[in-house]
Amino acid sequence: MRQHLQSMDHTPCLRTSSSLEPLLRQLLRIPDRTPIGKHFGDVLQPAKPEYRVGEVVEVVFVGANPKNSAENQTHQTFLTVEKYEDSIADWQILYNDASWETRFYWHKGILGLSNSTIHWHIPDTAHPGIYRIRYFGHNRKQELLKPAVILAFEGISSPFEVVTT
Repeated sequence: MRQHLQSMDHTPCLRTSSSLEPLLRQLLRIPDRTPIGKHFGDVLQPAKPEYRVGEVVEVVFVGANPKNSAENQTHQTFLTVEKYEDSIADWQILYNDASWETRFYWHKGILGLSNSTIHWHIPDTAHPGIYRIRYFGHNRKQELLKPAVILAFEGISSPFEVVTT
């Protein structure tokens, strides 16, 4: 019994009526912010210039809370891995966040700062060529005494080459 009493949390909690809960939840959410001199989607850690099949590409972007994207679905995915096709002179999407080869990690910082890390595990079936990673997100902007606004953004890694040998 003594152990139980010592481990109990005696923190008071705020009780609200159910009609106030959504408003309080919105007011207590911290708006997303970027480091000084950076924008949402900027690359913080670029891809290496070259990778081999079987390696993992890692790119870190200035990020925002992924919940913002769930509430405002401008984009259907958080990421794409794209290959440049000479024959059509354009980028083709090969993988997204639903692909087994990709991982999306959100790292929550302090005071609204955060990073998003994207990994692409290059499969044995990948063809040699030039690739890039794109990141899609939404940041929550809120000015004093004004309602929050959700804004879409994207980031693009520098191109990198995948080789087979």
